[in-house]
Amino acid sequence: MVANIADNSYVFSYDMPDIRITGVHERLSIRMVIDGQEALSETYYPDNDNAVILCDPGDIINEYFVRPELTNDNAWIALSPMTVQISLSDGVTTANYTLYVFYSRYHISFEPLTDFMFYSRYKVKRVRLDNIEHLSFFVSEKTKVFLDVIYLELGNSIKKTVELKLPEANHMAAYNVSPVRVSGLADVQYANIISYDVRITNGTLTDLVRYVIDRKGYRETHQFLYYNMFGLPEAISFSGLVQYNPELVGDIVDMVKQKRRFNPFFNDSRTVNTGYLDENKYQALIDMITSPVQYWYDPSSLLTEIIITDIDFTHTKMGNQRVNVNLTFCPANRKYHVFDRASFGGGIFDYTFDRTFE
Repeated sequence: MVANIADNSYVFSYDMPDIRITGVHERLSIRMVIDGQEALSETYYPDNDNAVILCDPGDIINEYFVRPELTNDNAWIALSPMTVQISLSDGVTTANYTLYVFYSRYHISFEPLTDFMFYSRYKVKRVRLDNIEHLSFFVSEKTKVFLDVIYLELGNSIKKTVELKLPEANHMAAYNVSPVRVSGLADVQYANIISYDVRITNGTLTDLVRYVIDRKGYRETHQFLYYNMFGLPEAISFSGLVQYNPELVGDIVDMVKQKRRFNPFFNDSRTVNTGYLDENKYQALIDMITSPVQYWYDPSSLLTEIIITDIDFTHTKMGNQRVNVNLTFCPANRKYHVFDRASFGGGIFDYTFDRTFE
C-alpha cells in the first residue's frame, strides 16, 4: 500500500493534490489528525484498480487553521505549520505519514521554506505616516532581515540600517513595518522619514520591498486590515472619495391604525473608491475582498469589522490605463454604535461674546 505523499514534507495547503492510495486490500481506514484534533476517521472501499482517492485534503486542513488576531500592537506575528498526521490501514498493511502544512488560499509559485523572499504583492508601496503595515516571509535558520531608513536631518538625507530581531526559525511571520514602528526601531523621528527599504536574505539570495512615505493631501483615506493568502495580517489603503449611503432598516407593521418600526437599525453603508491602482495593488485588493475577515482602520478609533456588500470592478484590461474601482461596505456587527462624550473644557471666549462676526 503506497500513497502519493512524502513523509515529513512541507507543503502549502492549497497546493496539496488529491491523496491517492494504491495497492489497497478489501477496505481502507483513514484517520487524519491536525494539530492534535481528529479531523477525519473514515472507511473507504477501493475501486477496480485497488485505489482510494481522498479529494481536496487541503480544504479539510484549512478548516482547522487558527487565524492570528488582527492587531497593530505586536512587533511580529509568527505561525508554525500545522502538523498533519495521516494513518492508513487496510487490515493487511499500515502506513503513517506526517506532513507540515502552511495555510494558503491560492496556488503558490514557489516551494515552502523559501527563506529569501517576501511573501508580498508589492515591490514598492506608498504609505501614510499613520498606516498599519505588515510584511510576510518565512524564517529559517539563515534568514536575516534589514531595515534601510532614509530620513532628513538638518536638510540632508541620511541612511540608517538596522537588523531586525526575528521570531524563531521554521515559522511564517508577519512583521510590523508601519512608519511609527520603523521610526522606533531606527530611532528616527517618523515625521522626518522619506522612505525605507526592508531587505531579506539567506546569505545568498535577497529580496526587497520599498516603502515611500506619501504626504499628499487627500480629502479622505480609508485603510483596511485583512488576512493575506497565507493567513497573516496585511493592510491596504485607498485615497478615492467616499460616498455615504446609510439606510434605516427594520420591520414596519400596522398596529391598531398605527405604524410602528420594530428593531430599527441605522446601517452605516459606504462606497469607497480605491483611487488609481497599479497591477500589484489590484491583486492585493482581490486578496482583501476574498479574505474571510476584513477590518476598517480609523486611527482615531478601534478596529471595526466590516462586511463587503457589493463591488463594481468594471474596467478594461490594464495597460497604460489607470484603473480605479469601487466597493461598498458596512459594519459586520449590528452593535457598532458608540456614545462618546468628553466634558466641556471651555474656550478662549466666555458666554458674553455673541456671534456678530460669525
